[in-house]
Amino acid sequence: VGKTLISVNLAYALANLGKRVTLLDLDFGGANIHTCMGYSVAPDGIGNFLNQRNSKLQDYILSTSNRNLSFISGDAEMVGIANITAAQKKKLISQIFHLDADYVILDLGAGSSYNTVDFFILSSCGILVVMPELTSILNAYSLLKTAVFRRLFLEFKSITEVKDLFNEQIKKGGEDAWKVSELLRMIKKVSPATYLKALYFVNEMSPKLIMNMAISPTDIEMGEKIRKISRSFLNLDVDYLGFMYRDKSVHESINKRVPLAVSNPENGIYQAIAKVAYKIASLNKLQKMSHDYDDYEEIMDEITEDLPSKISGYSDLADENLLSINDLIALVTMAEA
Repeated sequence: VGKTLISVNLAYALANLGKRVTLLDLDFGGANIHTCMGYSVAPDGIGNFLNQRNSKLQDYILSTSNRNLSFISGDAEMVGIANITAAQKKKLISQIFHLDADYVILDLGAGSSYNTVDFFILSSCGILVVMPELTSILNAYSLLKTAVFRRLFLEFKSITEVKDLFNEQIKKGGEDAWKVSELLRMIKKVSPATYLKALYFVNEMSPKLIMNMAISPTDIEMGEKIRKISRSFLNLDVDYLGFMYRDKSVHESINKRVPLAVSNPENGIYQAIAKVAYKIASLNKLQKMSHDYDDYEEIMDEITEDLPSKISGYSDLADENLLSINDLIALVTMAEA
């Protein structure tokens, strides 16, 4: 879905705003940030840190062409790196919080394993990157569902009555078992004080959404689906953070092993990511995303604003049978309106 592309270019965009940024490749077993940075082989990084006693995470920091940006490579080829232990995870989390940076960006792997989820919930600005396809939306919802239950379970597992409620909910099975509203209602009966804390932890998560590889402005409706089901079942308000069209230059950038931020900063995709960086940097507190940025009309303005610059690229998509001629005509008409 383009997680690494967005992570790398978002890191550059924040660095270009004068922020000190450290980018970590935490896609255990599938690390590839180093390829975007021009490396053919992954340098020493996360895997070495986890498997060497008394090592420090900061010792594996690598510099980039931007003096404000550094990164730590992952180790996809290191045996066992995909299945880190609880002790290794605790060690890594502890040292992430000691990194000397204004922003730390964690490029996580796909799926909703506990290793992925536990790093996702470290941040109050967890960003979901999705494509306008149903499978992508469902996968993103699955991650959110696991994340909110995991966060609450970790916070309250020491309270026997609440832990029993979790087990009771899971035994029920079906979608009702994953309704946070129902779980919160049950927690309120057991302990009103714990209920208020649970509400705080859910609200603090405040996940963000980026729609990537869109073909037309109407693809934003796929983003609305995940927002609606997250609000209904998980009590989560998912904020829009960005909307990006499909662009062939992305693949060219990946093949050249040079980020768009460096090779083609005027590109529409990078400019859209730069807008995301500006929104994040403008926040006083990450968990308090201004709803001005979440406004549906404002997102639509951004989408149609970017559209005219994409018209030339749509002819290529039509040639690849990824866009019908009727869709192309409709888009051109919209751009000229």
